[in-house]
Amino acid sequence: MSGPTSHQLLLSSTALIVVVRVFYLVRSLWNFPLRNGPGFFLSIEVPHGFYDGPGVEWLKRYRTVVLAEHLTEALVLAAVFAMDRWDLIPLWAGGSAVLFTSTMLGFVAWTRHRLGGAPPIRSRVAVALETRRLGDYISWPVEALVAVIIAFSWVLLLAQGDAQVRWQTPVVFTYVAVGLLPGKISVVRSSFPLPSERIEEHHRWLEASRRHGLRVMHTLQWFLIAILGGYALRHGWPGANAIPWLRWLLVGVALAIWLIMTVVIIRGWGRVAAMGRDLRPIGSWSGPFRPARLMMPGYLTWFGVWFGGMVLLLVFFRR
Repeated sequence: MSGPTSHQLLLSSTALIVVVRVFYLVRSLWNFPLRNGPGFFLSIEVPHGFYDGPGVEWLKRYRTVVLAEHLTEALVLAAVFAMDRWDLIPLWAGGSAVLFTSTMLGFVAWTRHRLGGAPPIRSRVAVALETRRLGDYISWPVEALVAVIIAFSWVLLLAQGDAQVRWQTPVVFTYVAVGLLPGKISVVRSSFPLPSERIEEHHRWLEASRRHGLRVMHTLQWFLIAILGGYALRHGWPGANAIPWLRWLLVGVALAIWLIMTVVIIRGWGRVAAMGRDLRPIGSWSGPFRPARLMMPGYLTWFGVWFGGMVLLLVFFRR
């Protein structure tokens, strides 16, 4: 059996990504602002009857922005196909992630500025006194295995990399994968004050949100590692081209992990949303000493540095 061509691999991978993105759009994103019930819009408390009046327009704006972002991705992908520039598909995938994240964060920030400028201040809050140990959330042997795979991949590429190595691929994937560890630590260490009513329910909900976020980061890290390791084998192992089925195996492993990550995101988000359906969402109120925040300062700092670094790398390698 002959091995798949690069075009076949890219086409099959891209088709699967498109199908899952459309499913996620319909299943989760379309009604995302309503996840906390009719009393909130994107975690912003709104008056009774909001969705019978201005809420209709706000929901239309949100859906228009989401559709425009997805349409932009689709048009860029169509242009890549029209130009027969298959080498740009990985760049399209990374650029799509940047565009989607930036669009969603920008719309949320704009909405909070327009609708949530003065979140209610609660005079009484509760704080969880438990000690969260990193080892209860992060497996250090698994992190060590990740480091070994990354190091082995770079040894292969630096020692025996062929002429087809495009260094932007291992650099970007290594940066994103390694940078997730500080993010995991931030998720574990960060916390929010709790409303003084229904404290236990809010605490369980926040803990479920924390563990869901960590599961997403774990699977994303393995997806990146699978791509990096597969790339190193293909371009750093001289015997790789002599094994026809190796490409399909490597792509199959990466896509399997990516599908698992997609399932984790959708199902986990559904469970967390169900737990918090009638609870007061994070960022909808201020404490007596802290303003309302959607992200804790430590996590926000990590995300800004990590995400900004990824954008700079993509821009640098695009020159």
